[in-house]
Amino acid sequence: MSKLTTIGIALFMIVFPLIAPFGIRIGRMRILGPTAVTVIFVVGGAALLIFTLLEIRKARVLAALGGSITVDGDLVTYPVVKKDKIEQGQFNITDIEWVKYDEEEDECKIKTVDDHIILRTDFFENQEAYEDFRALLGK
Repeated sequence: MSKLTTIGIALFMIVFPLIAPFGIRIGRMRILGPTAVTVIFVVGGAALLIFTLLEIRKARVLAALGGSITVDGDLVTYPVVKKDKIEQGQFNITDIEWVKYDEEEDECKIKTVDDHIILRTDFFENQEAYEDFRALLGK
């Protein structure tokens, strides 16, 4: 899902219950009143909005500072954003326990002995570099 769509859904979750409060009923039995539903939607929408904006900020920092992934033999170096700075994380290809490719989210999830690593396709110069990296991990 694109970031713009996620921001739109988050804003809808915040604004709609404030304008037109509604409750949840099953038959005649009231499950949640309008106040509870409004609070749940506003808190959920605010959390979704904050997480999306933080992810956008992280992507901008990576783009501005030129973060990229490098492979040197068995050692892979990847960018990690921490408080507007890029630090370099590292792992050995031999330490990988499993790799999962999420095409929908454009992510490569890697489980090593010590850590879970999520590499977004944005980290690569182009799609061809990403495919080459996937082929390297598939060996």
